[in-house]
Amino acid sequence: MKSKASFIADLHRLGVKPGDLLMVHASLKAIGPVEGGATGIIAALLEAVGPTGTLMGYASWDRSSYDATLNGARLDEEERRTWPPFDPNTAGTYRGFGLLNQFLADTPGARRSAHPDASMVAVGAHAQELTEHHPLDQALGRGSPLERLVHLGGKVLLLGAPLDSVTVLHYAEAIADIPGKRRVTYELPLRGSGGQAVWTKVEDYDSNGILDFFATGDGPDAVEAMATAYVASDCHREGRVAEAQCYLFEARQIVAFGVSYLEQRFGHPRAAPDPQSPESVSSSRGIEDGDAGSDSGGTT
Repeated sequence: MKSKASFIADLHRLGVKPGDLLMVHASLKAIGPVEGGATGIIAALLEAVGPTGTLMGYASWDRSSYDATLNGARLDEEERRTWPPFDPNTAGTYRGFGLLNQFLADTPGARRSAHPDASMVAVGAHAQELTEHHPLDQALGRGSPLERLVHLGGKVLLLGAPLDSVTVLHYAEAIADIPGKRRVTYELPLRGSGGQAVWTKVEDYDSNGILDFFATGDGPDAVEAMATAYVASDCHREGRVAEAQCYLFEARQIVAFGVSYLEQRFGHPRAAPDPQSPESVSSSRGIEDGDAGSDSGGTT
C-alpha cells in the first residue's frame, strides 16, 4: 500500500508544486491501494498544493437530465414532476467522470458550481472564484469554470485517467474559430423558490462531437485526438504516481494547442503556437484577451 508521504513525493516528482491549481482526473483502479483510500488521495493532493493551492474536478450530476431531454426528447409528465431539482449542496456526482469527484465534493470547504449537467467542484484558495458563476448555455465555454481555470494559470493532472478525459479541451472547442460547430438543446431542472423543479431549456455546443467529423460512431474522439497530439509534442510532464501512469499539463498551453489543432485542420488557422513558448501561448487570441470566435456557447 502506498503511504501518503510517498504519494505526495510522487506528485512533487511529477511537477506538482505548492500553490498549484489542479484540475484532477483520476482512476482509483489505476492508482492502486493508497493509505486512507480515496479520502487519503484527496488529503495527499491538498497537502501537495498547500494552503494556497486548489483542487478542481468535473462533478456533473448523477441525475443529469441531459440524455433524457437531448434535442427535443421528452420525459413523460410523471418523470418531469418527480425529477429532483439540482441542488449543488447535496447533488451526487456522475460516476462516469471518476469516483474521486464525489470524495472531493464531500471534502469540508468544497464549493460546487450551479450547472446541473456540467457542475464543477473545487476545494482550496480559488474554490469560490472557480465555481461562483456558471452560465447554463456556456457549460464548458466562455465564462465557465474551465475558462477561469485557464486564466488563473491552472494545470490538468491525469492520475491514471485516459487522454480522452482532458475536459479543458472542450473549452478549446468552444473558442476555436471553426465553421460548422454542432449545437444541441436539452432541459435542466433548476431549483425554484419553493424547492420544486423548474425546467429550463438551453442550447449549447455538442461536446460529444463538436464537428460532424468527430460525431460519427466510428470516428475519432476530438479531446483524445488533441490530447494525444499534444503529448506527442513533448511539452508536458509524465511519470508514475503510485501504480498509475500520470500526466501533468499546463491548462493554458494545452488549450492553445487544441485551438490551433482544430483551426489548422477544420477552420481559419492562426499561426500555430509553440507550446514551449509562454509568449506564444499567452498571446493566443481567445485565451488571454477574451476575443470570441464566430460561434458562441458551450456544452457538456
